[in-house]
Amino acid sequence: MTRHPEDRTRLHPGYAVPPPLFPPAPWPRLPEVPAPGVVPRRRHRARRVDGAFVSGALTVLGLASLLVAIAVVAVRARP
Repeated sequence: MTRHPEDRTRLHPGYAVPPPLFPPAPWPRLPEVPAPGVVPRRRHRARRVDGAFVSGALTVLGLASLLVAIAVVAVRARP
């Protein structure tokens, strides 16, 4: 069986893609020059918490809760 290119239908991607139901909205054009009298705000970088800070904070909270638990047990043990 030999294949002939004229026996096949053309494979064009446009035939398989239906038209969109809702076309995308056009992009708004940004002004090239800011309006006079407008001062751009400075954006501060968000501070990231490193692992050492998290470890220290968890250690302090753990020790504080341990001391509270010991104090509660000591107060209840009094006659």
